[in-house]
Amino acid sequence: MTAVPILLKHQSAARARAGLDTVALGLPAVLFVAALGWRLSGAAGAAAAAVLGIISLTAVAVWRSRPFDRRWLIGELDARIRRFEDSAALLFRDPATLAGLAALQRDRLEGRAYEAAAIDLRPGWSRRAILIAWGAAVVLIAAILLWPATNGSETGTAAPVRSAAGAAAPVLTGARLRITPPAYTGLPVREQTALNAGVPEGSRVDWTIDFAPQPTMAGLDFPENAPVSLIRDGQRWTGARIVDRSMLYRITAPGMAQQRLNRLDAITDGEPVVRLVDPQSQLVQLTPGQRTWRPVFEASDDYGVIETATLRITVTKGDGENITFKQRSMPLRGQGTAKQLRFSTTLDLTREGMAAGSDLIVQLIVTDNRSPERHTVESPSVILRWPANLAMAEGLDGMAMRVMPAYFASQRQIIIDAEALIARRRALTGDAFTDASNVIGEEQAALRLRYGQFMGEEAEGGGSGGGIILPTSDAPAAPALPTADAPAPRTRPEEHHDEHEGEDHADEPAAGGMGKEVDVLHQFGHAHDDRDVATLFQPQTRSALARALDAMWASERELRQGRPEAALPHANTALELLKEAQRATRIFLPRVGADIPPVDFSRRLTGKREDIVAEDPEAPERAPADAVAADAWRSLEERPGSTSDPLALGALDGWVRANGGRLDDPLALRAAIDTVRNEPTCLDCRRRLRALLWTALQRPTPAPGRRGAPGARGQRYLNGLR
Repeated sequence: MTAVPILLKHQSAARARAGLDTVALGLPAVLFVAALGWRLSGAAGAAAAAVLGIISLTAVAVWRSRPFDRRWLIGELDARIRRFEDSAALLFRDPATLAGLAALQRDRLEGRAYEAAAIDLRPGWSRRAILIAWGAAVVLIAAILLWPATNGSETGTAAPVRSAAGAAAPVLTGARLRITPPAYTGLPVREQTALNAGVPEGSRVDWTIDFAPQPTMAGLDFPENAPVSLIRDGQRWTGARIVDRSMLYRITAPGMAQQRLNRLDAITDGEPVVRLVDPQSQLVQLTPGQRTWRPVFEASDDYGVIETATLRITVTKGDGENITFKQRSMPLRGQGTAKQLRFSTTLDLTREGMAAGSDLIVQLIVTDNRSPERHTVESPSVILRWPANLAMAEGLDGMAMRVMPAYFASQRQIIIDAEALIARRRALTGDAFTDASNVIGEEQAALRLRYGQFMGEEAEGGGSGGGIILPTSDAPAAPALPTADAPAPRTRPEEHHDEHEGEDHADEPAAGGMGKEVDVLHQFGHAHDDRDVATLFQPQTRSALARALDAMWASERELRQGRPEAALPHANTALELLKEAQRATRIFLPRVGADIPPVDFSRRLTGKREDIVAEDPEAPERAPADAVAADAWRSLEERPGSTSDPLALGALDGWVRANGGRLDDPLALRAAIDTVRNEPTCLDCRRRLRALLWTALQRPTPAPGRRGAPGARGQRYLNGLR
């Protein structure tokens, strides 16, 4: 075994050479990425890029060293040293396991092991590739370090100008923002070179500004906010501010050209969102034998929800005006990540005092980790209802409002009558069978009209049944005259829409004579009963009811034509759709007692009436007119010589301040106004301001136009009326 260490040194040397060659090839790329990160994001970006580059380079070096294993070493020894006689593998085996010729051959190789110490098995250097990599890295890094600092249109690296005294005016050559979010957000500190930034509300922003040449003083000017003075630190100027709301600012220095306004947008922390996971609906019926209930809520927030929440539990008893309720609270601890927690608990219905006719109402109250003022949000209430008895379970004891009567027996009767008529077909003559079928069709029509009132439809005019009128002679029928006393035409249910197009109001009362009081609404308009319960239906319920009316119409059509077999499928479909609509036409409310304000006994029997009658409400304030903005928009129109026209920018800026509450982005408008004020000849700036003003103008309220003067014929008519 004395020869094995000598041979293993060759393997270690080969692996080391492969790793060093990889480092020599990849280190220039790491340095280039680090320099690029420093230029884009400062020291933090350089450190992050360097760490990622070193990790990647190490992984590649280990991967390139893997081929140099024991098998490779044996192959190289057999190929390089002929006296090993292709038996180098015997040197790495245990002598105790060898016998005969194999043991004799291994002893012979032990004596020749000194020949392996003189050879070099390390792979060669990638000299050409290394030189190219380092040369390219030096050029690129030098270009990155020597490239002039630019900050977009905000900094404006213009050529230095001369002041009146002949000294060069300072020019902004570089700027860096360090943004430190509030601790509760958990966000890392970041740096950027852009002067516009969106930061979490309450963040600290530190500025590092470079000038050339150095000014005597510098600062940050915030319109509507106190300015910040920059402090010189060597060749740089620094300053800081807490951003608690969105604001505009610019960098100022004596003699420096005025910069455009930059923006700091404060991103507000949203309130937590609470979602009901289980059960699926907010009203749950107690099942027979149920003893426990486990509601599950899920709370999420931008930066985190506090692990402990409060579950408000309310138990009600009684019905009508004799409802009593008991309320208590219990803490819950959530499970999951800080930004998304799930809260659940198992409630013992017996311990909570549930009984027949009771409601168990739970509501989760969660709080986020916002500082200093936290957001508190209450979840929707979830109701577990124990019906008083079987009958109340069917009608939900009056707290579930029924909004559609049960006419299903009539629809079932129509189906039964149609089936009985089909069975008696052989016993009836053709006319008698058709008449019997038409009678059932009239019953179907009456039922359809009863349901149609819940969809906003009126009863049909004409005969008692409103049926199809067949001609009694071969002579063609005379065309109906368009008179007001003509019966209303028959319409299908789907042809009556909410827009009331094509409705006939012949059955409405006629208008009174000249000078008499008339009902203008019923004469010239269309009124529905305000108690129309169709407005209580959900969209899916309205859809099911509308499809049921269509099926009834199809059933009626077939019955009136003497085809009850073809009417049965439509009648059955109508019955199923009516059942579906009835299951969804209830409105559920929690049964809790009234929370009446406490009685002030000091005022009883005194006769004082102060503060007990509501005062007349103040007239609502009208939105200020947009005349200033509209005039500015017209003045900004591009035409010859338009850039020399005076603009009332001061009045426009005041209008923006006064109407900032209703504008989508008042900061953008104010920045555009400031830019046009400082650069009146900038066409792009004027176009941007005009575009922003167009979106800020309020749409005028529609108003009836003034009627034009009547003609000669119209004037004679008016004179005749007088």
